[in-house]
Amino acid sequence: MKKIIYIFLSVLLLTACEKENYPLGEVDENVDYFSKRTVKPQSEWNELDYLCDSIQKAFGVEIIYEYTPRIIAGTTFFMPPQYDKALPYTKVMLNKIWLKPLKEEFPEFFAGETPIEFILAGGFIHFNNPTATATAAGAGLNGQFYRLGMGGVNNFSTSKNWLYGHIVTLYHEHAHQIDHKYGRGFVFDRISQGKYYGLAGYSSRTEAQAQRDGFWRAYGGYAPEEDFATGVEHMVRYPEATIKQILATSASLDLADKYKMVHQMYLDMGVDLHQLHNVVDSVVYQVNY
Repeated sequence: MKKIIYIFLSVLLLTACEKENYPLGEVDENVDYFSKRTVKPQSEWNELDYLCDSIQKAFGVEIIYEYTPRIIAGTTFFMPPQYDKALPYTKVMLNKIWLKPLKEEFPEFFAGETPIEFILAGGFIHFNNPTATATAAGAGLNGQFYRLGMGGVNNFSTSKNWLYGHIVTLYHEHAHQIDHKYGRGFVFDRISQGKYYGLAGYSSRTEAQAQRDGFWRAYGGYAPEEDFATGVEHMVRYPEATIKQILATSASLDLADKYKMVHQMYLDMGVDLHQLHNVVDSVVYQVNY
C-alpha cells in the first residue's frame, strides 16, 4: 500500500513540475498591452502625432494617447483622452511646462530620471465603473519607473491655477516612480512609524493638524509612500521660505527629518527641489499660453 502511495505522489509531483516548465514564449503572464498597440502609418498622422514625434526626438519620451480603455484591476479603469484636449495638453503641459524646462535647467536629473513613456488618461483613474466618483490622478500607472501617466487630461485648461496644480501633481506621481526605483530608505519609513493615519483616518485631519503630526498634509499621513510623494510635491508647489516656515512652526521634528532626507535625495539626483519650484513658478505664471 505504501509503495502505491509513494508512486502516486512521485507521479503527481513530476506532473506538477512538468506543467510549470513551459516552453519559452508560451506563457504571457505580464502582458504590456501598450506595447501591442497598432502602429499608425505616417500617412494617417494628425497634428498631435507629428507633435508627439517631435517630442520623442527632442526628449526621448513617447507620448501615448490612443489606446482602448484599460482595466488595471478588476474594478479600476482609465480611459484615453479627447483629441481636442490631448493636443493642447501635450503642447503646453508636456512640452513647454514639463520637459523643456526640466532638460534645460536640470540636465542630470532629466537624463537619469525622465521616463521614456507618458500615458495620457482622459478622466481620472476610475474605481468600480468609468463614471465613478472615487478617482485618482495616476493610481496604477506609475509603479513602473520607465512609464509615467496622468489623469485629468480632458479637464485641460490654460488657467494658471489648473496648470500649476497639474504640474505639481505630475511631480508627485513621478516621485512614486523614484520611490519604486530607489526606495525611500530604511530610516525614512521609521521616522513616523506607528503614527500613520491609514485609509480611514487621513480624511478627517486638517492640514494644520497633519503638519503638527509630522506630515505635509493629511494625505501624506495615509501611508509612507504618500508621505514621500507629498514631500516632493510640497517642495515643488511652495517657495523655500514657505517650506521653512512650516518646518519652524511644526510641533514635530519628524517633518524636518523627512524634509532633509527627501531634499538631499533629489540633490543627489541632480535637482534642488526649491530651484525646481522657482522654475515651475516662472514657466507657469510668466508664460502666455
